[in-house]
Amino acid sequence: MRLWPDTLAARTISLLLGITLLMLIGSAIMLKDERRERFEERGRFHVTERLTTLVRILDVTDPDSRQRVLKQLRLPGDEVTLSIEPRVASPQRSPLERKIAQQLLRGLSLDDESAVRVDLRDAGALDVSVRLGQHDWLNFRSTRFDRPPPFASRTLQLLAVFLTLLVLSGLFIARRMARPMADLARAAERFGLGQSSDPLPENGPREVRDTIRAFNQMQQRLHRLITERSQMLAAVSHDLRTPITTLRLRAEYIENADMREKTLATLSDMEAIVSATLNFARDEAADEQVRATDLAALLQSTVDDYADMGHNASYEGPDRLTILCRPVAMKRAFVNLIDNALKYGQTARVHLLPDTSGAEVHIDDDGPGIPADKLEQVFSPFFRLETSRSRDTGGVGLGLAVARSIVLAQGGTLHLENRPGGGVRAVLRVARG
Repeated sequence: MRLWPDTLAARTISLLLGITLLMLIGSAIMLKDERRERFEERGRFHVTERLTTLVRILDVTDPDSRQRVLKQLRLPGDEVTLSIEPRVASPQRSPLERKIAQQLLRGLSLDDESAVRVDLRDAGALDVSVRLGQHDWLNFRSTRFDRPPPFASRTLQLLAVFLTLLVLSGLFIARRMARPMADLARAAERFGLGQSSDPLPENGPREVRDTIRAFNQMQQRLHRLITERSQMLAAVSHDLRTPITTLRLRAEYIENADMREKTLATLSDMEAIVSATLNFARDEAADEQVRATDLAALLQSTVDDYADMGHNASYEGPDRLTILCRPVAMKRAFVNLIDNALKYGQTARVHLLPDTSGAEVHIDDDGPGIPADKLEQVFSPFFRLETSRSRDTGGVGLGLAVARSIVLAQGGTLHLENRPGGGVRAVLRVARG
């Protein structure tokens, strides 16, 4: 179970809440101590003030008249009696009881600590016994003694409101901080799929702005490089095709028919190699826009074209599956893979297997298979398993390289594997987008 949040905004909120909760707990502890001390001080002052006044009056009163004086001085909430034995039998034990007793001793100018006894064991009441003379005890009980009350519900409500405001404001701030990074991640993903996008606004903290600026500059440099390469290849294409055409015209004047045919065939090979090389380097898919495409329909129509031409090609899969891709470029990749299967395996069985995140396309053939150490090497430009120089038997070695380049540019994967029953399977993985 993962407890630590995964997103930057969630981690920022968690950090803010953690720090704030620690501060609130510390503040609550300090506030509670302060409230207790304040109420204790006020309680001691009220009690000692009433008791000190009462004891001094009774000290100068005749013992026979003390009961009458007590009735006259009694206040609501206070219970005062005279007795031979003290009501509070044991001396004070708690710190607050000792503080009240010490304050009474000072107020009455008494040195004998046993002359004053304080008891706070009865919740909400204060019991005090003070010795009068040699034989009498004044027993005082007050239910108006102020003790530190628990946190009121209003305090808890204010804390809840404060925490809610903190979470909302922290969420707003954290999302504003994380938004530039999220935009950068989406832009990088689109760029990895070959989709062009406008430069990102340089917002957020300095480190984030620096990262976004570097990404924008990298994107501009790569676009400029691709544009310049396309322009250069267009010029090279013109420069190469012109002399080949001139040589073809001159070859027509060769009197030896056998020599003429061989020369024309060589020139055709050169022209095909140049065209394939330029198409591979130009990456025609770069200018095509990504759009929603029915992958099932695209595969079905491609397979049907081959079947109509008499090839052993079949399709198996759903009737409809929509993904985001460049349909023209993707069809070119499928054509290259089906061509490869038909050329080396005489059959091409296409299977479309959808799942929750995308789909896999399997293209199976019945050929002799590929050595295990060559399964990755066949994707290298101009690499050919067939060792002859004839284009009719082996091509120029660019079909698989072009197919993988197209698939990778759209965020997919492509690899080959030998089937257990013989033949080769091309596995093309694409995301829904």
